[in-house]
Amino acid sequence: MKKKQQKNWLEWVVLVVATMLVFATIGFLIYDAITAKDTPPDITVSLGKVEQREGHFAIPLTAKNRGAQTAEDVRIEVVAGQGNQQEKAAIEFPYLPGKSTVNGWVTFTKDPGKADTLQIRVLGYGTP
Repeated sequence: MKKKQQKNWLEWVVLVVATMLVFATIGFLIYDAITAKDTPPDITVSLGKVEQREGHFAIPLTAKNRGAQTAEDVRIEVVAGQGNQQEKAAIEFPYLPGKSTVNGWVTFTKDPGKADTLQIRVLGYGTP
């Protein structure tokens, strides 16, 4: 008959730490579910550095939804320059979940880094 091996101290420490992590995670999820507010989408947009590509200029764009609700069909416009020197670029994201970030690129034919103004605005979005 084989003798049953006893667990050593390291196995007990790992068991206790893993159990504490599981219960802490479950506790946090329950707390977050109880205290989370169902806030509407709050979209902010930021631009990165202009990159010259073959035949055009591209700017990385990051859209962040600070609200808890999902935004659908998010349309963002970037305008470089003013008046008749104005060039527009737009991007659309099918959805932007609450408390998340999405990345994309907008492109221009002229260097938007040399424009006197660069405006960003969210044109609109829907909520499911």
